[in-house]
Amino acid sequence: MKLEYDIRDDATAIITGIPEPEAVIILPSAIEGCPVTEIGTDVISLGKKSIAREIILPDTLKKIAQRAFSDLRYLKKLSIPDGVKEIADFGIFTCPDLTELFIPASVTDLGQCAFGYMYEHARAYKLNYFTLLCKTDSAAENFAKDNGITYRNI
Repeated sequence: MKLEYDIRDDATAIITGIPEPEAVIILPSAIEGCPVTEIGTDVISLGKKSIAREIILPDTLKKIAQRAFSDLRYLKKLSIPDGVKEIADFGIFTCPDLTELFIPASVTDLGQCAFGYMYEHARAYKLNYFTLLCKTDSAAENFAKDNGITYRNI
């Protein structure tokens, strides 16, 4: 699979685009020998958003940027690995077919509408049929409580 990316000065990689997504997208843990630590903003272009059904992220990942996975209306499965620290504002946004999502306890920084929300009719609203799977006393559980999102501890 072809990827667009940048190599940073600290020898880490950020994925900035997935120009030809497939139904199942498995992102690599390294590019040019550099660990992939971030998924950038809006990595799948508008005309290709309906293709992605499942995304598997690498264990090296630390951050999911603003609107990284936005408007992926047919995305059903997203695997967030342990080790991710941050999901920025609207990081996983307007993914109505994503009805369950596990957020590991390693995630401590959650932005506004980080997940479990949808944008439609000029406003953001909570997905009623979304369930967050999380650890007890985690930042994800607190996010769910603070935002009235249905959650289940696992």
